[in-house]
Amino acid sequence: MIMGIGIVALLLVLATVLMVVEVVFIPGFGFTGIAGALSMVGSVLYAFFEVSNLAGWITLVVAGMVCITLFMWALYGKTLDKVALTKNIDSKVEVVDMSKFAVGDRGIAKTRLALVGEAVINGETVEVKSEMGFINEGEPVEILRIVGGSIFVKKLVCNL
Repeated sequence: MIMGIGIVALLLVLATVLMVVEVVFIPGFGFTGIAGALSMVGSVLYAFFEVSNLAGWITLVVAGMVCITLFMWALYGKTLDKVALTKNIDSKVEVVDMSKFAVGDRGIAKTRLALVGEAVINGETVEVKSEMGFINEGEPVEILRIVGGSIFVKKLVCNL
């Protein structure tokens, strides 16, 4: 009987340690959390079937209190603040005045247009999309169409 109580206590301590490790060090629900839960269930079942009904009920109550305590600690403690995203993004997208550009305007590719890149058109650096394949840096481009906030260009065959 003393040995059975020792095994139950050992399983409960192991379950508690594994669950604390899961909550504090390993975010998410993984192997340690599952092992802790199985150890907790195993301690209750072992207490009921191998020790006595009274030991089983006591173990069940203790296991429940441990689970509630760990849950409250994780919920109201600072443990979740370590893994939570707390930084706010305050950057803004630069808005380009599309009235400065028209179909047929020409410019130079500032970066390689691997379908999307930058070009200098009418003295403005603007993000453009290549309509017809890749365009290397420094090659002349011409605006084919403007749709919403997107400028579509093609490579010019002749120089500016």
